[in-house]
Amino acid sequence: MSEQVKGVITKGVGGVFTVRCNDGSIRLCQIRGNIRLSKLTPLVGDIVLTGESGDPDIPYVLEKILPRRNSLVRPPLANIDNLFLIFSCTDPVPDLKLLDKMLIICGKLKINPVVLFSKRDKDQNICDKYVSIYRDAGLKCYPISKGEPIPSEITALLKEGLTGLAGPSGVGKSTFCNNLLGESTVKVGDISDRLKRGKHTTRHAQLFEYEGGFITDTPGFTSLDLFEVGVLYTDVAGGYPEIIKASSECKFADCRHVAEKQCHVRDLVGDKIDEGRYDRYREFYEYLYSRRPNSAGGYK
Repeated sequence: MSEQVKGVITKGVGGVFTVRCNDGSIRLCQIRGNIRLSKLTPLVGDIVLTGESGDPDIPYVLEKILPRRNSLVRPPLANIDNLFLIFSCTDPVPDLKLLDKMLIICGKLKINPVVLFSKRDKDQNICDKYVSIYRDAGLKCYPISKGEPIPSEITALLKEGLTGLAGPSGVGKSTFCNNLLGESTVKVGDISDRLKRGKHTTRHAQLFEYEGGFITDTPGFTSLDLFEVGVLYTDVAGGYPEIIKASSECKFADCRHVAEKQCHVRDLVGDKIDEGRYDRYREFYEYLYSRRPNSAGGYK
């Protein structure tokens, strides 16, 4: 048996997978039969072991897919470390309900979310207002503008692990990539072209190297339904760190922070907790609570 080499799948098209190996080499791989029998589909982002196939056309095979930390169904992607959620502060006006939904999904999948409000150059006051709301909630949140340097806190995150970009059309994702990577690099053309295709048409996911880490677009992520990733009403608070923090002072350990008496969370709404954030928490919670599974396997 040939020596197995560990790596990450950076691209997969037509049953052939490109693997960036830890030793710096790039391998084109087919799937070993035991993986086919397991019915486990390899995903971009998977950490894998590769070996020689004996086939001169595609000389390597995927021997084993190592356990995933998380995975998405749309786009098909595994082992996401960070997700940059990019929303414009104006033109278009940010859909904060969509943003909060994405934060809930990040909490469920144990992905580190980073909120970026773009186009600060168009309306500094409103951008700073949104940034303040999400920073006060305990989230990493930064303003970005065309032509301005990317904050070092953001670039530091990109240097390790896998970072996805997500957000509605027209918020400046391609501009962000150009500012990040530089107009002259080949990678920018690849990434920004994908982003400009936009409309969140699901295409093949692909990882691009960035100073030791990987970056990728995540078309389709914004249209994910909470049920698609298994979010339950008990998971909603995962998108609201300010509510988790305040809940330790509630009188009852099982407080839902919806209508209970002596709820510390509700006491802080309008003061330490943004009213809009709380209203969206309550809307998500009540919706999922009304759809909670029953003992028969259906929904209440």
